[in-house]
Amino acid sequence: MNVGRYVATLVAIITGVAFFTAAGFLSDRVIDALEGQTRAQYEAVDAAITVDDDPDAPGADFAADLRISADVADQIAALPEVDAVGGDLTGSVAFLGDDGTAFADGATGRAWIVDDDLNPIDVDEGSPPQDAGQIAVDRGTADGEDLAIGDSVTLLALSGQHDVTIVGITSFGDNDAEDQGGTVSLFETDAFDWLNGGSAEFEDLFIRGNTDESAIVEAVEPLVPSGFVVQPGSEFVDDQVEQSSGFGKFLKVGLQVFAGIALLVGGFVILNTFTVIVAQRLRELAVLAAIGATPRQIKRSLRYEGLAIGVIGSALGVLTGLGLAFGLMALLSAFDVGLPGSGISVSPSVVVQGMIAGTLITFLSVMRPARKAAKTEPIEALRVSAVETATLTRKRIIWTAILIGFGAYNLFFGASPAGIGVGAFVFFIGVIVAGPIIALAGSRVFRPIAGRRGLEGRLAADNVGRNPQRTATTANALLIGVFLVTFVSVAGASLKDYAVNEIDELASADFFLVSAGGTIDDELVTELNGVDGVERVVTFRSETVAIDDGAGDQSDGTVSAPAALSTGDFTQIQEVANLDIKQGSLDALGSDTVIVIDQGEEATPSVGSTVTYAQNDGSTFDLEVVGVMDGSLDATLLGGLVSTETFAGIFGEGDPNEAFIDAVDGEQTDVEERIEEVTDLRPDLALQRGSELAELIGGIFDFLINAINGLLLMSVVVALIGIVNTMSLSIIERRRELGLLRVVGMLDRRVRRMVRIESILISTLGTVTGVVMGVVTGFALVYGINRLSDAGIDINFAWVTLAVILVLGVLLGYLAALIPANRSTKTELLEAIQVT
Repeated sequence: MNVGRYVATLVAIITGVAFFTAAGFLSDRVIDALEGQTRAQYEAVDAAITVDDDPDAPGADFAADLRISADVADQIAALPEVDAVGGDLTGSVAFLGDDGTAFADGATGRAWIVDDDLNPIDVDEGSPPQDAGQIAVDRGTADGEDLAIGDSVTLLALSGQHDVTIVGITSFGDNDAEDQGGTVSLFETDAFDWLNGGSAEFEDLFIRGNTDESAIVEAVEPLVPSGFVVQPGSEFVDDQVEQSSGFGKFLKVGLQVFAGIALLVGGFVILNTFTVIVAQRLRELAVLAAIGATPRQIKRSLRYEGLAIGVIGSALGVLTGLGLAFGLMALLSAFDVGLPGSGISVSPSVVVQGMIAGTLITFLSVMRPARKAAKTEPIEALRVSAVETATLTRKRIIWTAILIGFGAYNLFFGASPAGIGVGAFVFFIGVIVAGPIIALAGSRVFRPIAGRRGLEGRLAADNVGRNPQRTATTANALLIGVFLVTFVSVAGASLKDYAVNEIDELASADFFLVSAGGTIDDELVTELNGVDGVERVVTFRSETVAIDDGAGDQSDGTVSAPAALSTGDFTQIQEVANLDIKQGSLDALGSDTVIVIDQGEEATPSVGSTVTYAQNDGSTFDLEVVGVMDGSLDATLLGGLVSTETFAGIFGEGDPNEAFIDAVDGEQTDVEERIEEVTDLRPDLALQRGSELAELIGGIFDFLINAINGLLLMSVVVALIGIVNTMSLSIIERRRELGLLRVVGMLDRRVRRMVRIESILISTLGTVTGVVMGVVTGFALVYGINRLSDAGIDINFAWVTLAVILVLGVLLGYLAALIPANRSTKTELLEAIQVT
């Protein structure tokens, strides 16, 4: 057996399987590490009280601001079923350098949990904070900022600047810190004062008991405040594990989907390669048939051959994938991007999946060439040469028309999303089936254009149509990747523009400033008003509450929804923010009344009804609904509107803690930088642009589009390998033809040019077809969304991206031809023209 003939097939298999298994190995490492860390973090928790963070519930935006009173924690700790309670309280902190600038400003301050079993943070050196003014810092922050035990530093928190002493260095399992930007552990009393405005409250409570979980939950449940739920420890840990490993599982599925696309493209490469190999071996197979081998035996031998190559290539692909995983880890480490966990998790399931996928695709790709070889008559195969026909069967033409017609109709006129999806799939299959037709048409279109390059150009164009099936299979490998990249770019850009525009219409304030536990006092407002480009600062006061459905008793199945109440000069707020009262009016606000946000017909209280709210300490109060406002982004930040007198009667007197800021038109970016100069030394202050959500959504779309296109490059790489393989094997198959061209006087450089032009034409055919398919499918998707929902999305053809794709397609064709073109003139003339 000529091993060189199968190198091309092995390369295609190895490449696809390597991508597939590398994605699985890395993802499994991330999943195992995240799950292990989470279980270790909460292994001692027998019950957990956490905020009800159902994203579909009304007021979900305010859920994170709810708190549990320390008094409630003390009551729970006093229960006979409870041994210890650990309260979770966090807030933004930073350190003040000697030069007056902040450092480690992404760190999170945490109240130190005294119970060792419930505290997931380990003390590596020194001791935990046991007295006021003592802190512990994580090892990463200590090493990165050159901090050590005994150092006196200035801590920045929402309450201002505090002189503290570092007494310990901590770690979190295998990681330096529990929080991404670093973890600063605080003495509990300091945490209340510095992170929560002096209020003794927690975000969550973790409970360690002395009996079974159900008994602990039953004992604790009557004390759970509104807006919170209590879970058995095992159920809580499972939820946390699912959340923490969800990203890894999503990453694994996503990466392996794209690696599967690369494998599918590899199937086209293998099909093409084996077709050429079988064509080269027709005389050998004919001899076998002549001495008695049956068509079934020939077909079976070729299939076994493909199966063996698939197993060998898949095994090598798994090993290559393992090496690729280590290489990617090293590359990420070089850019200081670490993955959770250590080492590589070699999961048997990933190995088996890679072996099965590679072997199965190879076996299926070999079936068609094997069937064709078995049908070839011995006398025909024994001829010195066989003339390849460029004619197309009527059956293919009919099937092409049916598939493309049916697919296009459903793609543009499907009555449901499922119908549109079926139409897109059938349309795609129809274009693949139409490959030989497109190849012949392309050959005729290319001939006058390529003919301007002389005889070699005309011959190259003719070669494209000489074997349309082979040309189509080679071009289809590239077509798939180009089609998906184009579709994602066009559809993604259109949906991004629509989403950003819709969100922009919901917001009108230039900036939103909030203090996490602190206040925005008159001094700060004066300073902000003095910032160049700031036109007006309108403050208001806001507090998080819960809409109380069951007065804190969850036994009847009711769930309290988080909410917020705000007060301020609403007339001024309307001038800078998007605040539209749909029912009632601001004038109707009086004692014990509220204007609520429109959250849909079923979730919105009606005007005249009464809403019961609950505070963090469990106390409740009733407010009458006197108006409903439109659910804009600005309104969502405000929550329910109440009068100043009503607010003070409920929460007491206090300074504003949130503000809308109006800036000079066109200067928002510069103004933002100037405002941040004022707020940098206040870790509790968070500045958000009014268009930040739109920018965030736009950024997410851009990231997803770029990430998907980057992953799809795997399939383009495999397609490039396929073009090289096909052209190289074609050179071997057409050795006599190329030799004769050289004998009759064609110079070697012109022969090489012919091969390069042929490769460029094939890649151009695949690229143009893929771009057209992607544009049509993307346009049809947007058209279908508009037709079924009246969304009004404008199509964005992403012309720059399409131009780049077309240029890259031609460039790929040129690069793929370099090796085959050089090989085309390496054989000596006499050897090239001899009969084999």
